[in-house]
Amino acid sequence: MEWDDLLRKHLGEFGRFQKFTSLLAILVGPTVGLTYVAMTFLAATPEHHCRVFGNTSSVGRRYSTEGHNLSIPLENIGGTWKYSSCLMYKNSNGTATSSNGTTSCTHGWEYDRTIYQSTIVTEYDLVCWRSWLKGLGQSTFMAGVGVGGIFFGIISDRFGRRPTTVFCLILHLALSTGASFTPDYVSFIVLRALDGAAANGLFFTAFVLALEVVGPSKRNAVGMAVSLTFAIGFFILSVLAYFLRTWRNLQLVQALIMYPLLCYWWVLPESPRWLVSKHRFTAAKDVLQRAARMNKVTIPDEVSHLLVKSAESNENTKKFTITIIDLVRTPRMRKITLTMCFVWMFISGVYFGLIVGTTDLAGDPYVNFALGAALEIGLAILGWAGMERWGRKPVIAGSALMAGTGCLVSAATMELPTVSRNFALVGRAAIGLTFNCFIAYSPEVFPTVVRSMGIGVATAFSRMGSISAPFVTLLGDVWLPLPMVTFGVAACAGGLAVFLLPETLGVPLPETIADVE
Repeated sequence: MEWDDLLRKHLGEFGRFQKFTSLLAILVGPTVGLTYVAMTFLAATPEHHCRVFGNTSSVGRRYSTEGHNLSIPLENIGGTWKYSSCLMYKNSNGTATSSNGTTSCTHGWEYDRTIYQSTIVTEYDLVCWRSWLKGLGQSTFMAGVGVGGIFFGIISDRFGRRPTTVFCLILHLALSTGASFTPDYVSFIVLRALDGAAANGLFFTAFVLALEVVGPSKRNAVGMAVSLTFAIGFFILSVLAYFLRTWRNLQLVQALIMYPLLCYWWVLPESPRWLVSKHRFTAAKDVLQRAARMNKVTIPDEVSHLLVKSAESNENTKKFTITIIDLVRTPRMRKITLTMCFVWMFISGVYFGLIVGTTDLAGDPYVNFALGAALEIGLAILGWAGMERWGRKPVIAGSALMAGTGCLVSAATMELPTVSRNFALVGRAAIGLTFNCFIAYSPEVFPTVVRSMGIGVATAFSRMGSISAPFVTLLGDVWLPLPMVTFGVAACAGGLAVFLLPETLGVPLPETIADVE
């Protein structure tokens, strides 16, 4: 007897046990989601200019442009003349003449604290020639996410979903708390990188656990519900950032809201599907009995025997140890793995690049960020309905192409800020739909024996895109529309590649690599 047959005929596809397990996975999402994009506000860059009179600090001082014509030169930025953020006149009481040239900021910078009272950028002066350090912070975090995807994916497939989820939760909580007390920038980015690994392991391991306990008819709904919690986390972040204008307080509070999840040590079940695949039949029977009690059903003893016999008859899982090489050993599995890595890299890079970029658009950064999250939530709900009716591939590919089109039109209308902003938000919302739908779709193409490992490898490649995203935004210094052009082309390329993957609507989850082939 196959696992999905047991669910349909005896345990139920979505009883109280499945609802409870799915809820535990859903509650993980918001905390991980806001951690992923917290640098949007933790490392926000306010308006700034050179401190011209040698002040030791600009804290408490009113940011003013008075007297700039005597101390700060004008620069042509995107066709508009603005006071320079990185240069000052050598003689601060003079004007631009051959005898009074410009120099870099020798006394540091003054920051506009109207919107952000304190950020990592203002505390460590990550502006001008040091601005690359800001991008390095987010890139190292995404590098940690990528390493964590592979490492904890392997750990999850070998030692179980439950212990991996609990371990990652404790590690995530400790590292996120510690990051708010770091004494220097290097310590901060190191802890953030380790936190990224733990957060990724936590989210995707809990996600896989939820998908493995529900029936085929509810799989898409649960997958979308879990992935949608990312956007909910973004919305929560915008609210927290609005009221907590100092980066240390924001970092600490986002860690404190995770403490109630420590109850997972006692309440989170193991995946019976994984236990069966590992021939741990006694433990699987115990979990099934617990599930039967919660669902108020009775599973006949012969059903357990049939499940054991079915697992033992599978020579692939009985005789061979599954390794990461099995993801590319056979033709169809290799095609799926490589395509997933390619699509994840482009979609993730565009997704996180546009999320960070929303605070740089015209208007209030908190409103822009919250609006983008709200649009993403609404479209994700429509995406769930679309995937149930038309399948996974048309919705994912169509939304990616829509995002790419929005980015390209935004790039073409840079001289009309309001129009460009609106099309950028369209691209941001559409790529959010792609990202959420692709998260829900990804576990369905990998078999149980390598599911966490496959997702870990694919998401590790996605971090190559995420790592490059902060530096893509710097291309605007070369040509202002270039970042949006880059994101537009990448989104279109990822959307077209989706058509190389199998459709999974109404198809049972594969258990072994042989099922895929």
